[in-house]
Amino acid sequence: GGHGGVHGVDERAIDGCSIPTYAVPLRSFALGFARMATTNGFGPERAKAARRLLAACMAEPFFVAGTDRADVALMEAAPGRIFAKGGAEGVHCSAIPELGLGIAIKCDDGAGRAGEAMAAAVLASLLRADEALAAKLVELANTPIESRIGAKVGALRPTLALS
Repeated sequence: GGHGGVHGVDERAIDGCSIPTYAVPLRSFALGFARMATTNGFGPERAKAARRLLAACMAEPFFVAGTDRADVALMEAAPGRIFAKGGAEGVHCSAIPELGLGIAIKCDDGAGRAGEAMAAAVLASLLRADEALAAKLVELANTPIESRIGAKVGALRPTLALS
């Protein structure tokens, strides 16, 4: 095994899509999403590509994640205003171009469902000036938990203050 460096042997794995992945600090994910949202530090061609990619993802969120996915619901709540992409083990990243922000969240226990609630709560807090949008995002953050037959058996409630 390799030691040291982000790309050492000990810091890589195969994800659920069978793609090699490397350990990356959350700060780097947040910075990457912020740079995509603002194109700060990009040359003209890369900036053009970043704008096109982000616009395409936000215009067709279904193709980013698929059926019944939190990423899709977050982007559909705010068309053209939020880019969201979940990853493995409770990682969720977002960009808010109008605020020039990138966000990266990791649920420590790897629970995707909790990570999704945290992502929605953080977005609601950051976009609280738009009360209607914030209300939609708060609803997405506080999702019911249902049994296999559809009975409500609980709910997720993030502890982030949304005032």
